[in-house]
Amino acid sequence: MSDPRIPPDESTADGSGSRSVAGEELLPPVEPPTAGFILRLFVVPAVIVLLIVGVSLTISWLVHRTRPEDLVLGLQGSGVYRWQRASELADILHSNRFPEFRRSHEAATNLARILRRDIEAAGSEGGMSPEDINLRDFLCRALGEFEVNEGIDVLLLASETNRDPAERWVRRGAIQAIAVRAHNLRQLDPPMELEHPQLEATLLRLAEDSDSLIRSETAYALGRVATPACVQRLEIMVGDPHADTRYNAAVGLAHLGNVRAIETLAEMLEPVLLASVLEEVIEEPLDPTQLRVHKRGTIIHNAILGAIRLAAQNRQADLSPVVESLQQIVGADEETLQAAYISRAAVSEARRALEVLPKGN
Repeated sequence: MSDPRIPPDESTADGSGSRSVAGEELLPPVEPPTAGFILRLFVVPAVIVLLIVGVSLTISWLVHRTRPEDLVLGLQGSGVYRWQRASELADILHSNRFPEFRRSHEAATNLARILRRDIEAAGSEGGMSPEDINLRDFLCRALGEFEVNEGIDVLLLASETNRDPAERWVRRGAIQAIAVRAHNLRQLDPPMELEHPQLEATLLRLAEDSDSLIRSETAYALGRVATPACVQRLEIMVGDPHADTRYNAAVGLAHLGNVRAIETLAEMLEPVLLASVLEEVIEEPLDPTQLRVHKRGTIIHNAILGAIRLAAQNRQADLSPVVESLQQIVGADEETLQAAYISRAAVSEARRALEVLPKGN
């Protein structure tokens, strides 16, 4: 007989009288959200997001508010932060946000005057600190972004001023600026040529410099200037003992449709030839493998672009050595690719290049 104290619908199926607890009774009571809970869940994160957006917009506004004229004015004085102004000037001119300023003959002349003053001042005591070197380097780079011929004389001066080993970085910046200026002028409508009475002679001297970094950068500049004398020098430089120098020379010739580039382009794509990659000096804490993969990818990319450009410029060119090197990349096993620092992205680019390049005569 069942216990009358236990309702029938709460007895167990076996008649033991034990009571099963409903799931709802195990949960805490449902309460409406409090104002503090809503504040923590929604309002506080929203405020943080708005603050972040506000700071970003403020920084963007300040950056876009900066005028190159103001930066040049600040560079005319003195102070330890001048190199930062020069860096900012080079950045905003590179961004193409101030086309009128980049075409200002007066602005280019003023900036060149500042660079000349700093080059000459560095000849006395001091002037070779990292800040001084950075200042002159960024001034060169800013001057390279102009689309006029004024200021080339000072860039040529900077490219050959070699009073201290640290100045090689200023020299490099000046040579790169010359190359950029030559490219910028050719993009105008109508195109203009980079002109200066000492331009060719200076570049030809730099092409024989004992510093391989200077020769390498000069090879790139020669390809941009591309006068007959520059092209003749590039045809010699494809045999330079320094890998980056002959690679830059080959790419320059390739973009001009010159078949003297073909052998070196094939070398750039040869999987087992690692001269340029292994020449790179890598300092801690940088990852040597990652940097070498990146550089190898850049070399392959530039060689492929050069080969495609050469084929378009010179339809009679026999590119079979380049095609053979590309086929080696595409057909290499994983172990070979890793040993050669060739990424899968580079392999894919090589495969696409084989689809568009002529297979030879």
